[in-house]
Amino acid sequence: MFGKLRSALGSIAGPEILEVRVHGVSNTPPAEMLETMPENVTRHRGDELGSFWRRKDERPAHGIQSVEAYSWGAQARTGGGALAAIGRVFVHLGWFLLLPFALANLAYWTRHIGPQRDASAKYWDGDSGAATVRIFALLLTLLSVAAFSSVAIDLVAVQCFRAGTEGTDVCASLPNALDGLRGLDRDSRAALFGLLPIATIIVLYVLGRRGRVHYDERVRKFGESMQQPGTKEKGVPLLATGGFWSQSRIGPTTEWLHVAASVAMVLFLLALDAAYVDDDTGCWRTDPGTDPLTTAERCIDHAIGQPIPFWFGLGALVLFVAIVLLVWRASHTKDDAKTNVKRGLSMTCLAVAIVGYVAWTVLAFTAATPQPTNGPGFLGLIVTPLILVSGAFVLALAGVGWKSRKSEVEGQPSRDGWRRPVSAVLLALTALFLLFSHAVSGAYQWWLFAIAAGLIVVHLIVSWSMRANHKHEGWRGQGAAVAMILALFASMALSSLLVLGTAFWLNTPAEAGEVIDIWRTPAVVDDPLDVPDAYERFAVVLTAIVVLMLFLVLAALTWHLIRLVALTLPSLRRADEDERDAIELGGVVTPGRWAYPSYLRNLEGRRRRRVAVRRSSHLLHRGEALFGWLTVFAAIGFLSLASAVVFDTVRESLDGALPGSATAIRIASNAVLAAVAVAAVAAVATHAASSSERPLGVFWDVVAFFPRAGHPFAPPCFGERVVPELSARTKAWLGDPDALRPRAVIFTAHSMGSTICTATILAMRDEKVGGTAITPRLAMLSYGTQLRAYFSRFFPSVFGPATLGVPGLLGPSLWLRDPWARQVRAEFGAESLPKPGADPKTSLTGILGSDGTKVPRWRSLWRRTDYLGFPVYAYRGGDQNPIDLGATESAPASYLWRIATHSDYLGTPQYEEARDDLVRGLGGRPS
Repeated sequence: MFGKLRSALGSIAGPEILEVRVHGVSNTPPAEMLETMPENVTRHRGDELGSFWRRKDERPAHGIQSVEAYSWGAQARTGGGALAAIGRVFVHLGWFLLLPFALANLAYWTRHIGPQRDASAKYWDGDSGAATVRIFALLLTLLSVAAFSSVAIDLVAVQCFRAGTEGTDVCASLPNALDGLRGLDRDSRAALFGLLPIATIIVLYVLGRRGRVHYDERVRKFGESMQQPGTKEKGVPLLATGGFWSQSRIGPTTEWLHVAASVAMVLFLLALDAAYVDDDTGCWRTDPGTDPLTTAERCIDHAIGQPIPFWFGLGALVLFVAIVLLVWRASHTKDDAKTNVKRGLSMTCLAVAIVGYVAWTVLAFTAATPQPTNGPGFLGLIVTPLILVSGAFVLALAGVGWKSRKSEVEGQPSRDGWRRPVSAVLLALTALFLLFSHAVSGAYQWWLFAIAAGLIVVHLIVSWSMRANHKHEGWRGQGAAVAMILALFASMALSSLLVLGTAFWLNTPAEAGEVIDIWRTPAVVDDPLDVPDAYERFAVVLTAIVVLMLFLVLAALTWHLIRLVALTLPSLRRADEDERDAIELGGVVTPGRWAYPSYLRNLEGRRRRRVAVRRSSHLLHRGEALFGWLTVFAAIGFLSLASAVVFDTVRESLDGALPGSATAIRIASNAVLAAVAVAAVAAVATHAASSSERPLGVFWDVVAFFPRAGHPFAPPCFGERVVPELSARTKAWLGDPDALRPRAVIFTAHSMGSTICTATILAMRDEKVGGTAITPRLAMLSYGTQLRAYFSRFFPSVFGPATLGVPGLLGPSLWLRDPWARQVRAEFGAESLPKPGADPKTSLTGILGSDGTKVPRWRSLWRRTDYLGFPVYAYRGGDQNPIDLGATESAPASYLWRIATHSDYLGTPQYEEARDDLVRGLGGRPS
């Protein structure tokens, strides 16, 4: 009886509509979202991580019963808000070390991932490349271990304790408290300091774990409510699959394996050095001879003669191989009932590694291992970073071939299946040839390097010949390769900074020379510490990349800043005195094929400011192309870094032509590395000292949105809480038993908030409240969004055009006056725009009511002056564009006239009209 009465009231007065405003990357405060003062808002529900706020004086208006602001920003931040500014700086710098791991996790989600029967971690099918990304992530962890080992073991424990004329000399820069270690032998100190890199990885593990379990219980509670038991259908979008937000795809199994691999690698390096520390023949330390097989046989025979180091080293190597196999196996969980077995094996590996290291440390303090107090540089850390870089680089190149094939898209049998196995063989041979190039000398090195480079070229040709159309994907469907190469680049940059910076500090004498007035004369270091070649070579590579990128950026800036151009502008439904027609405002209505964009002259006042801000905003839209060039330069640099022949030949040539030039280049490259580091630290510190709590700005919110699936030490995923929490609030409103009329919800989302709301709507695709489906009572108003421009192109399997139900988008250009000119011309040159997706099972537009004739309950606002906002359907407006609307370019609530950019959408007349459209679409009556 009550239900019939409520329906009758709804047909007369319309539904009770809740507007939920979700902020974006700028973490807009609740009071600002609700357009009032801070003292006029109150928290309606939630906690310090996620909360819903209302105005104290709210009244129903425009068909909206209530307006709430959802604040989620604290979940993507560091939790350092209570600290002083200096404390937040250190916290943010610590999170900055996770940048390579975050990029590796991002690489996982850029791949083609097929539909899932069940998206929970237990039955997740990672599809092609999942295991490769996991092993790549493991190598990134080991690169960090190698860098910390180079500092703690090689530079400090070995090189900073040397036999002098009066005993053991200690680096003057080290604290006096370490002088007591003079009496220890080399193996004892190395085993003791080897605990530092292991402790660093454990800290990263604890940091990631703590960030997740900080709200893990609420994630589990919300996630279980969205499991959708019994709905195991294939063919639906990933975000609409039951169990997607219930838990991470990567858990304790892989975390333990990363820690175990770190311990095993340090143990192997300690045993390797101990086996050859007293070798008079210089085995593995001198340049390889012409007969590497004879050299290897002699070195192996010598190692067997040192039984304890030999067996510990061999055991660590076998354990490491087992860990790699388990990491590969753990990435395949589809219908796998042996999850507990894999978890038990990973814990066994960790226990064996810890027991082995403890046993080695005990033996190192006895006479069982070699007891030299002095010796050559630490063996193993010279070539280990190069081997890890080579392996990671080859795995990153494999991502070039992970593009979705045309036959897969059409559901037909694949005819391109041979390409991936062939590419795998080519890359495996590439890794072997690069590895063997370090074991030979002379012309053999060049031959092996040339063969490896040729195999890479063949691999690229094979991968690029796949029959698929990736023009609507970022970097032509090679986003995984781009993300992994950039992750490797970031890892080596941080590692090189750590090692070279520490070496510079240790090489500085305590007394730096005679002091005269205010000047101190530098002292001469007769015997400086020796730094592993990999880091000094990468500093040279980084210098070359910085020079090339600066040239490219300056050329692009010069090309785009010398003239003002006209761009197509979105049409406005209602214009004020500052918003007239597009031509008068320095824009064009219908671009010609060759005349677009035209150059503008004699602009004055506000019109000139508008055009200048549009141009400046579009400079940032070209970042995708710049990252592509950075990836190309980094790939060439890693190829040269993987083989010693390039650097050795260049150094010999330079020293022969200009004596001392190689040393000058090395010093200059170290200075560039330091300058880059100072700039990065300054940027992070500035962010931390300001009101912002994000360690890496916008990038942080993007990488932290996706669940951990590639790297276990990636930032914790705030999406695992915000999506279930927003869903729970929606269901609570719709299912309120005290409601007098039927209810509905409008999500009004800014920037990243539109991504969160999209995921929430997809997650509720098949859910019901009180026996009534939820999604017909939902609508969305997005503004300043990147859904189509970035998310659909970079993550096509998660937010692709088919999932959103919108047309695909061509990528931006670095050199065209309008970076999106190709897309604009294609849209205006076509007779009509494609229809929005109409299938409520597979597309967001279909879920929101589009059936080919009806307009979906989705509106999106954008403006050309927004540096981070784009249309979600098309640049072409008019009746054929069912979603996009233009927004005024002048800030509506500003005391003084100014240009609106990424913010200032609330309060515009276009916002109110778009919301009125959605109220009508839900059966309401805006007044």
